[in-house]
Amino acid sequence: MNKDLFFQKFGCECNRIYRAPGRINLIGEHIDYNGGIVLPCAISKYTYLYVSIRSDDIIHIASTNFNNSIERSINNLEYDRSLDWSIYAFGAFYILQSNGYKITKGLNILIDSNIPMGSGLSSSASLIDAMLYMANDIFKFNIDKIDLIKYAKDVENVYCHIQTGIMDQASIMLGEENKAILLDCKTLNYEYVNALLDDYSFAILQTNVQRKLIESKYNDRVDECNRALEIIKKNYKDVNYLADLSVNDLNNIERLLNDSVLFRRVKHVITEQQRVYDFKDALAKMDYQLLGKLLNESHESLKNDYEVTGIYLDTICDIARHHAIGARMVGAGFGGCAIALVKTSEFELFKEEVIKKYQESFGIKANVYCVSITSGPIKVEGEDK
Repeated sequence: MNKDLFFQKFGCECNRIYRAPGRINLIGEHIDYNGGIVLPCAISKYTYLYVSIRSDDIIHIASTNFNNSIERSINNLEYDRSLDWSIYAFGAFYILQSNGYKITKGLNILIDSNIPMGSGLSSSASLIDAMLYMANDIFKFNIDKIDLIKYAKDVENVYCHIQTGIMDQASIMLGEENKAILLDCKTLNYEYVNALLDDYSFAILQTNVQRKLIESKYNDRVDECNRALEIIKKNYKDVNYLADLSVNDLNNIERLLNDSVLFRRVKHVITEQQRVYDFKDALAKMDYQLLGKLLNESHESLKNDYEVTGIYLDTICDIARHHAIGARMVGAGFGGCAIALVKTSEFELFKEEVIKKYQESFGIKANVYCVSITSGPIKVEGEDK
């Protein structure tokens, strides 16, 4: 169907299709920009790019999720906020060219995504990674995955002026089937961790509430963590990031900061980092009860110490725990999605109950679905002529 839509929009045949996944972070929330080690994975929700090469210098982009299409010359890709959703796509080309990779021909691109936008599943990072992967393939740049990840972060930070860590871009680009990624956000060193769960599945709980105030709250949390770090570094000379600290430091840090808000932010970072290590060990042992316990503890820390959950995420997680062994918010917070660890054979009952009770609470229908852990960007179809 989308090939037909591509022809309607561009008047030519699509001859290449690319795909990049979304992502969830199994545990380790809001510690990527604090130098933490996180445990994300790529999931089976995707951004698809339907592509053809043009004979001129125009990049023409359309999306199945929006009515408008936008054309820009490859020689005129400066940031323009009025372009809204397409800035991520054009930003990928801009960053490539800024790093010396010349886009030599225009492209027609139809974007089709089933990743819910604004839900914490990294729809924007998926689009950016898909664009970079596609351009790298078509123009034979031979850029390795680590550099593609760095360029993807630059699209958000440098081009789009959005403060993000590097976890989203990395977990999508490095995705492997049935593997979580133990990722050091300071160094981009990583290792794969088996996440093939015999009798359990991860469910996505979509609140269908757009994140509110998250941009300002996110920046507030970054600022609070930076302020705390500056105080701590005066006494801990070897500490460069909050995640360098351990739970054994908490009592001393509380006295040092003498500020309950800053201490709670630091406490979340330190305890969440420990939960990542514990979660990795629990996966190795297939200790499902411990996995569920760690998910619940992560949510409570994000609720009480980091204060980024909100009533919708808190409620859907509370409901989920009646049928799942653990649930927590994922992403930036204040709406969006949560994940739950649920017995696969009980998923349909779980889904029915979550949707029913969440609607009774807010008059909003939640979306609940299982996802598999999948691979990173690929070319689905198309060969060079």
